[in-house]
Amino acid sequence: MTGTAHPIRNARFRAILLTRLFSALTGGFYNVPIMWWVLEETGSGAMIASVGLVSALAGLIAAPIGGVLADRWRKRLLIQATYVVDALLLVLMAALVLTGQLQVAYVFPLLAVTSFVAALRGPASSVLVPLTIPREVYQQGNAMMSLTGSLASLSGYALAGAATGFVGVHGALLIGAGLLVGAIATLATVPEPTVTPAATPEGEAPPSEGLRAGLKVIWSNPLLFWTFAVSLLLNFVLIPLEVTLAPFARSLGVGAREFGFLSASISVGQLVGMLLLSTYRVPRPWLALVGGTFGIAAAIAGLSVAATLGQALALLALAGLSAAVMNVQLSVVAQLHIPHAVMGRAFGVMTSVSSAVQPLGYAGAAALLAWLPLQSIFLIIGGLLALAAAAWLHPTLKVGFEKPMVSPATD
Repeated sequence: MTGTAHPIRNARFRAILLTRLFSALTGGFYNVPIMWWVLEETGSGAMIASVGLVSALAGLIAAPIGGVLADRWRKRLLIQATYVVDALLLVLMAALVLTGQLQVAYVFPLLAVTSFVAALRGPASSVLVPLTIPREVYQQGNAMMSLTGSLASLSGYALAGAATGFVGVHGALLIGAGLLVGAIATLATVPEPTVTPAATPEGEAPPSEGLRAGLKVIWSNPLLFWTFAVSLLLNFVLIPLEVTLAPFARSLGVGAREFGFLSASISVGQLVGMLLLSTYRVPRPWLALVGGTFGIAAAIAGLSVAATLGQALALLALAGLSAAVMNVQLSVVAQLHIPHAVMGRAFGVMTSVSSAVQPLGYAGAAALLAWLPLQSIFLIIGGLLALAAAAWLHPTLKVGFEKPMVSPATD
């Protein structure tokens, strides 16, 4: 395979992509049936929120540990092991539902373990792509992985809902376990990637040292640091956007159906962006990142003057498209600038900190909605994102895009 060939021509990448498809489909097949079961048993929407919170906290704890394991252990074996645990948990929950022994109190630890092992494999899964394809096609590879994951997630939830209705909660859970078996089998065809280990003292470093290594590599590279900082800012300021869409729909004089359209338009824009990036390699990633960030800022600020549903849908689709462009480039930056020997730990730290920011975003959203009108909130979000976009104009960051600071892993 040549350095510029599309990653889909790489058999190992195709296997990883198929694994991603099975794994993303599975998400709906444990979330939908279990959440539906909890709702039927308790009739409480707050209980569903509590289940989601427990899962999020488990993932927050596991992400940095997963980063250490990704660098210390065999990555493919780690991912497969977590799939096995997930599949066994789904079978266990299905058996408890079928025999009438599942209780609401059991759901919390079961989903916490599921979220924990999913977060454990996250960094290892992120590392597989840059260790499999040449760096020249990182953009297309990341875009294809994101596109596949997004489409599979959307389809998985719809299919899981239909399956729960036809074959019951236990049947849907067993289908999810079967999908994980498919993920395990396809990943088995991928050779374990080789990574040149970083120079370390004799003996294994403790987990805390592993986490410090991940933080150190982020802190020491200006481009990587600002990339991470902008990602955190995005996570923080875009959460208020998510929770403002329902009152925004009401302010436009439309109902619940149109609120769904507003939420979906962001995903539609993202899917279009990822589809384009999976087939076309952007020659100037720095310009794409700058343009993507400014595009999100302009789209959200534009909501402050949107007067019709059509205008709002177009602006949100533009925001989704710009977000896709920016997110893919952010992934490429991280993969090019993080040494492979510590990539798992760095991704683990970034995932964990990004997850920790989300509750702050929800708290900020609640405060803004209580104090300010929607138009002012949209202007604030757009202004903060415009400031973040301006950071990319610094000469040091521009040079960093043109001269990666670590050598490529594959040629």
